Formats: sequence, C-alpha cells, structure tokens
Amino acid sequence: MSHTPQDTVVLPRRMKHLTVDRRGYPVIATVERSPREVNFGSINERRKLALATFDWCAVCGLPFANELRWQTVLEKGPLPSTVVSGEAPVHEVCALYAAQVCPYLFSSRSRLGDEARKGMVREGVVRFAGFEATSAVTVHESGLQPGVYTLHFEHRGQAEEFSYHEADEVRDRFAEALACEEELPVAGGEDVLVRLFNRVDDDGEGDVVTGAALAAGAAFAKDIFKLQGLNAFQGEHYPTVAGLLLRGTEQEIREFSAGARDEAFSAVGPWVLEHGGRFPVPLQRWRTRGESMVSRGRPHPPEGPGRSVAKNAPCPCGSGRKARRCHPAGTSPS
Repeated sequence: MSHTPQDTVVLPRRMKHLTVDRRGYPVIATVERSPREVNFGSINERRKLALATFDWCAVCGLPFANELRWQTVLEKGPLPSTVVSGEAPVHEVCALYAAQVCPYLFSSRSRLGDEARKGMVREGVVRFAGFEATSAVTVHESGLQPGVYTLHFEHRGQAEEFSYHEADEVRDRFAEALACEEELPVAGGEDVLVRLFNRVDDDGEGDVVTGAALAAGAAFAKDIFKLQGLNAFQGEHYPTVAGLLLRGTEQEIREFSAGARDEAFSAVGPWVLEHGGRFPVPLQRWRTRGESMVSRGRPHPPEGPGRSVAKNAPCPCGSGRKARRCHPAGTSPS
C-alpha cells in the first residue's frame, strides 16, 4: 500500500481539532467548505476576514499569541520594511507541515490548482518569512479581476526565514518546531468562535463568525462591504452592532450577548470584554476609524423581526439566507 504525505507527516498538536476530509487532509482555516465538499483550491475571503479580526492562523485557525506570523514571499534578496500579501499568515509549525503535505507546496513540480493560476507550476524555491506583527489588513481591488475585492495583509519586522526546493529539506526544522510547539489554549468567547469557525459539518457556519468579526469592529474597515462574498452582510445592521460593541457599557454588551439568538453573536461580546481594549492591531485600527463613524449618542442593539423568527427561517430582510446567518441579532425596525 502506498502512503501519501498526510499519512507520514506528524500532525502538529494545534491542528488536531481540524476536520479531516475523505482523502485524509486536515481542512485548513481559509478554504471553502460545506458538508458536501471541501475546495482546497478556493480561498474564502469571508474566512480571511475572521482570521484578520481575531488574529488567527490561516492553517489551524488558532490564535498567534506571541508567535511570529509566517508568510510566503516572492521577493528575492532582502525584504522591504513592509511586506504585503493577499494570503493570511500562519504559525511556523503549520507552515512547515503544509510545506510537506500541501500538493501545491511540497514539490517543485507541483501545479497550482485554482482557476486564476490553473496550469502554472510552483516556484522552484519556496521562501517563508516570519514577521513580528501584522500591522494592517486592507481591502484592495484585484489587478487580475476588475470588480473583485480581496483582503491584503501588511507585515512588519521580519525576524526569521526559511526556504526549500523539495519538502525533505524542511524535515529537521519541522522536527524542532514540533518539539518546541506550545499549547494555544483558548477560553471564553474565543473558544466558542474558534469551534464554530473550524466546523465543516454545518454549511456556512463560518459565515456566522464572519458576522461576529464585523460586529467586533471589522464593519468599520474601509470598503469592507466590497469584499468578495460580503454582499449578504451589507446594510446598517452590522455597523450598528459594531457601534454597540465599540461604545456600549459592559452591562449593555453583556445584555446584548445574552439576548442574541446566534451562538457566535453571543460569544463576540464576551470576546471584546475579555480583551479589555488590547485588540489585534488591524482590528484596533478599524475600531479607531469607527470612533469617528459612530454617533455620539448611546448605541442600541438592533430590534425587529430578525430576533423573533426561527433561526433556520428565511431572514426577514429578504436576502434569502437563513436568519441566524444573515441577521442573527435582528434587523433594525423601519
């Protein structure tokens, strides 16, 4: 019997919560998924927004804590002080695992599988750089697809790097990373959000965490509702909730969370309170921008039919989506 890379490469402890697809691949945080199909060739921008907001790894979907943010880079020679990429960053041990298992990374003969790059061969040498911080996340229009907007991650403070031609060149480094791997405990609101975000068995569940990300402050990011796949989230609802979580008192935030029908919305208020104003840099920048956008009056949580219909019923706003995914906390009264 032949063995595939995912059979022979040790799975990092922090990836063991991920669902495994029928071929044995762990379903990483950024890819499109549903109970019927996992599409590793399609990166989901809505999921990237959640990663940026909560400062999670694009492979395991867990927080970075004090670890470096690793990113593939195409530049040759010394890197500039700021590096911008359309890919979300990952932990080092997750990057090293992917280098040995991902069909598009482990071999110099690999062909890229997404529609935009179909038929292209992987770079001969893959270069990863580790950065101290993600300094900003912004929305940009694609240069290849006019009218399509995607997230770009800006990194500063390069601290380390590694490169390889074939996957076996990183095995020793991977073994060292496994030996030094630290637990990344999550608790409270973050534990709920991580669990919901990484599910595969409920179609679209990750979209609920996208809504929670908007509520935490991503709704204030410039051009955020132009982002690919965010049409269903447009309207005044999410900025209203974000305003509550920005300016509301602790009691108001807790009351909102207790009354929210959706589990992700129930968790995001506690997540905001647990962080006590110490947010990931991109989110803090969005929330600072929100300070000038939110009315000086006391914000109120949305009310209306979205909070009284069954969670699996069509949303009253007319989007065609289920109420729990479209307006989980309700729609503003007309």
